[in-house]
Amino acid sequence: MIETRAVVVRAGEGKVWVRLLEQTSGCGRCNEPGGCHAPRLAEMFRGSERTFAVDDPFGLRVDERVRLVVDDGVPLRAALASYGLGTVLVLAGAALGVWLAPVERVDLAAATGLVIGIAATVIILFIRARRHDASARRLRVERDGEGIAAGCVGMGQGA
Repeated sequence: MIETRAVVVRAGEGKVWVRLLEQTSGCGRCNEPGGCHAPRLAEMFRGSERTFAVDDPFGLRVDERVRLVVDDGVPLRAALASYGLGTVLVLAGAALGVWLAPVERVDLAAATGLVIGIAATVIILFIRARRHDASARRLRVERDGEGIAAGCVGMGQGA
């Protein structure tokens, strides 16, 4: 499980808005020599806003400390669904366009098939997100327990 600490900045309507308390990384070696420096790269592309809306199953209050948690496998499944499905449909669309097109219009047909593949990916992912239980994939909030190492995988659950 991937988790980090946060503080509730707003609460109401069955949701809480939480702000991250600390800089997180996957393995903790990001800023060491030979590390990936991923947090620095992520900060360049992410705005300064680090506040998230999350469902509130506990009735949390403002200034209460919590943990934000994503279960193991969720990021991998999301990446495979978006990038894997997208790649397959884009390539299939372009290949189908080339296969069906007359020789003089192969490039246009490939580009058209590519666009259709992208559109099909977006539609499928949208429908999939609406149908499946979103709570199983979302970021969730838990009451903060001491001894949890922020950003580490498998900490705090006996893993």
